Amino acid sequence: MDDNIKKLFEVNSESLPSSIPIFPLDNVLLLPFGKLPLNIFEERYIKMTLDSLKSNRMIGIIQPKNNNNELFQMGCIGKITSYIETPDYRLVLNLEGVCRFVLHDRNLTQRGYYQATVDCQDYLSDLNNMEPNVDRTELIQKYTNFFKMKKLDIDKDVLAETSNLQLLSTLAMLAPFNKIDKQAILESPNISTRITTINSILDLNTFQVVSNKNTNQLN
Repeated sequence: MDDNIKKLFEVNSESLPSSIPIFPLDNVLLLPFGKLPLNIFEERYIKMTLDSLKSNRMIGIIQPKNNNNELFQMGCIGKITSYIETPDYRLVLNLEGVCRFVLHDRNLTQRGYYQATVDCQDYLSDLNNMEPNVDRTELIQKYTNFFKMKKLDIDKDVLAETSNLQLLSTLAMLAPFNKIDKQAILESPNISTRITTINSILDLNTFQVVSNKNTNQLN
């Protein structure tokens, strides 16, 4: 295959952008190799998406800190892998997480969205798709218990078909954690600490639910 065509599909340290459009999304987590569906309906973000499709197909997903337009310093670059246009003028995207970034500054464009200067240099290991060592059975069981306590379902058959790397990203992104927990998972320095962080969050959430339940029973 022609090298120029390959470059459209492959992302490496040299092709990571230093400037990207950013899409602030509250309580939304994107991790490297994770898959994120998005429904784009605001005009400024439709313009952002169309501009990205004309360029490198990359946008930055980042969480707002509060209601004062302040953002967390770390987000994750996502690459548009597919999209459809709807009859009611929306764009439905699929993003794949590429690499985490540190936000330096951002400027409002004439198109209505923010373009940001970002740095990925400390997180180039995110591009590595080596399988992490994780106890799949234990992790899935912890998530199953957590989802059950939240009265949500989890499809174990679908999870069985995923790699360890995709499993870690998918479950963390789907779980109804709060924004602080999601940001802690994102900011974990490496895969090993991410696994530890996820396990700690799951254990703490489970303990709090059980503790509250016991307290209510006593009352």
